[in-house]
Amino acid sequence: MDFHVRNETSMSDGLTKREQAVLSWLRKGFSNKEIALAIGISPRTVQKHLQRVYRHLGVRTRAEAIVRTQARIRKLSGSRA
Repeated sequence: MDFHVRNETSMSDGLTKREQAVLSWLRKGFSNKEIALAIGISPRTVQKHLQRVYRHLGVRTRAEAIVRTQARIRKLSGSRA
């Protein structure tokens, strides 16, 4: 397992594998529809997964989720960049 995957898994404790996958696609800039097509679920299901991810991260928007996730990954890697 590479460093990035270990960090993403560590920072995603408490999320299901599907929620982790949705968060990963979100971080890559994909829309709900694109995420749904990529992982074979409905856009509504993506929306529900994101709602749980947002609650877990303590955020309200996609942008906040991405920023919070990146900050947590940097913290886990010991980087200040």
